[in-house]
Amino acid sequence: MDYKTNTTPGDFFMISDKAKPVTSRIATPEIVLTGTSSVLSIIGAFIIFATYRFVPKQYNFTRKLLVYLTIADFITAVGNLVGVSRYVYVYGANTHDQDCTNGTGSTDDKDYIPDNSLQDLCRIQSFFTTASNLSSFLWTFVIALHIWATVILKITVTSRRIAHVIYHVLCWGIPIVIVSTMVSHLGEDYCYGTGVWCGLKSNGDMTELRRLMFLADVGWQLPSYVISCFFYMHIIFYLFLHKRSLQDESQDQLRKEDRNYLLVWFVLYALKLWGVIRFFLTAYLTDDMLQLPITKIWLEVLLIVQSYGASGQAFWNCVLFCFCDATVRCKMWRCNKVPVQAEAAEASENMPLLLELHDNHRKDMTKQYII
Repeated sequence: MDYKTNTTPGDFFMISDKAKPVTSRIATPEIVLTGTSSVLSIIGAFIIFATYRFVPKQYNFTRKLLVYLTIADFITAVGNLVGVSRYVYVYGANTHDQDCTNGTGSTDDKDYIPDNSLQDLCRIQSFFTTASNLSSFLWTFVIALHIWATVILKITVTSRRIAHVIYHVLCWGIPIVIVSTMVSHLGEDYCYGTGVWCGLKSNGDMTELRRLMFLADVGWQLPSYVISCFFYMHIIFYLFLHKRSLQDESQDQLRKEDRNYLLVWFVLYALKLWGVIRFFLTAYLTDDMLQLPITKIWLEVLLIVQSYGASGQAFWNCVLFCFCDATVRCKMWRCNKVPVQAEAAEASENMPLLLELHDNHRKDMTKQYII
């Protein structure tokens, strides 16, 4: 089989006398979906940052954790947008077929990649997005742990300063250390868990690739799914059985609108699970099974959904915690008309969010009652 490359962007192609097996096909839909999802998430992240910054005295500790999660998702979205831009520059918008059988999915072959492939940019992008993805899973777990401890255990230790420091050390430090140990394995590989962005490359050694994927991605992602789901489902059933609201059970440390956090696990599942499934299929199915028509169809569908979901968490968090949050939505649209410290009679959804303001209001009501 003869391969032909050209240094002109978009002119990468190959010719052969025998049809090449295809188990991964990247085309215009994957490029458009990844780019669109990344841009939407960048915009959503800026909205979350802006509402946290410019709506004074508005957020509790859980909202602060959301900002940290959004920082990680923002890095992922920017990184994937860089990956899309690089891919279009190197390969154009043409269909790119990839053979993922026999562990030959890596595009680090000198005869496979064009000369203008910007491999250094690819590795840098892979470093940041791999670390930010891992950080996102850890921050999602921290939010679930904090809400569970507040509602179920009735403790506040998860919001203390020492816990705050520990969160930052673990959620930023662990990803950076892990990814730093595998710099030589970062690069271009469109088979095992990535879309049009760079990630971990196989180098033909599937055993090593599986180990790296579990160490830097899947091994953290799956426990995050399971544990976060357990915490949130426990809270939902607890509130249902006791017929109590999230605000009541948290001793006013959480707002009524914070019930939206109970949907975080669902957003995480809906956006991220497809990449995990695709990784297991391409990494563990036999070569013959990967060539089956039904398997190819499923892999193509999974890649399309993954192309959108991999960068979409910041956008959907914005939808949940800004547009679907009555208090934040009101402040966003009516910030010039409604004072920040609105009276309680105006609307319960417009009440100040800080516990101190809530306590002050309760003290005022107590004084009036005594008088």
